[in-house]
Amino acid sequence: MIELLILYSLKKRERTLYSLRSDIIEKFGSFTKPSVGTIHPALKRLLKSNTITMRNDFSQGGKKSTFYGLAMHWQKKFNDLFFVPLSDNPTNFFTELQTRIGVMSLLEDDLKETFIDDALLKLESFNLDFKNALDDEYINFDIYQTELLKKNIADIESFKTFMESLRGQ
Repeated sequence: MIELLILYSLKKRERTLYSLRSDIIEKFGSFTKPSVGTIHPALKRLLKSNTITMRNDFSQGGKKSTFYGLAMHWQKKFNDLFFVPLSDNPTNFFTELQTRIGVMSLLEDDLKETFIDDALLKLESFNLDFKNALDDEYINFDIYQTELLKKNIADIESFKTFMESLRGQ
């Protein structure tokens, strides 16, 4: 998912590794704060796939700076990465969902609607799974597990309402 954040950040202008990290943290820091050690390998993958470009620049003092920018056909790679199926693991799912919502403005309108529909289906699936687990007489949840399941059900309902509100924006 870091690749989506990188492509989003590079949409406006070329950036150095450290400028890229700062921009990502500024825009997406409420749910992710990637390290340079996470961003650098992602940049290498994007370079290898010809999704981004790299150029070196030297200051008057001779200091080298490496700038990353978007290659000509970056949007296809962005769309491919964006529509990798969402995780079946609820913890990973919500992180992936937030990341994709955060960069969704780079999608065409019809693809936004497709994504919202897919996310709502997945949310409903989790909702049913959690409700079924809660109602299963053969599973003995303790009070904390029961309350956590109830909280997760409420969170999913809230997220479904939120996703519906994104339609047509």
